[in-house]
Amino acid sequence: MQSNQLFRCAGWSAYVNVGANIIGFVSLVVFFSVGGIAGPINDSSSIFFALSLIPLALMLHILHRSLFPPISLVVTTVGVIAMITTATLQALLVLNVVQFEQTLLPVLTANAVIGGWFITNGILAHVSNTLPKGLAWWSIIAGAGLVLIIFGFWIGGQEHPLTAIGGLASFIGILIWTIWLGRLLLAGKVTPPEKNKVRIFSAVSNKAFK
Repeated sequence: MQSNQLFRCAGWSAYVNVGANIIGFVSLVVFFSVGGIAGPINDSSSIFFALSLIPLALMLHILHRSLFPPISLVVTTVGVIAMITTATLQALLVLNVVQFEQTLLPVLTANAVIGGWFITNGILAHVSNTLPKGLAWWSIIAGAGLVLIIFGFWIGGQEHPLTAIGGLASFIGILIWTIWLGRLLLAGKVTPPEKNKVRIFSAVSNKAFK
């Protein structure tokens, strides 16, 4: 797949993530309220949520690898492994191959790693101006929320305030990030470095993203 095709695929993947994120959040709230089928719906949406991040991870690697080769490679590799791990464990849970208790800690840990991926890519985008500053900050907020969730679980389980705060921060952060980034990608406002000579956006060029 050529870089241009990957960037467009990443744009559509961002919107798939939006849908999976919303379904996952709503079904989780419903599950904690009344239980029932909302649980399996949440688990299923998590599969699409994790897998839809992979094209975005590859796109960001192409965007940053010329500027930060070692960091981008390591972060992308670890992030994609965490995404595949999350999707696989959630799929096994949906198929009743494993129990919820068996997947809880590994999935939370993998999501914390994905949170680190969000934070690092947000920092790289902010430092290099490869993406709008606001978009970079939302990536950092989203990642911090995912990391905060596992801290909340470690301290006091799913009812700890940090778990709720982290969950809300990650939901809102990822939602805004994927909608914004998906729109930019599909509008052709984020392009592969090979085509734009590894363009580093200045404050003036950032206006193109508005």
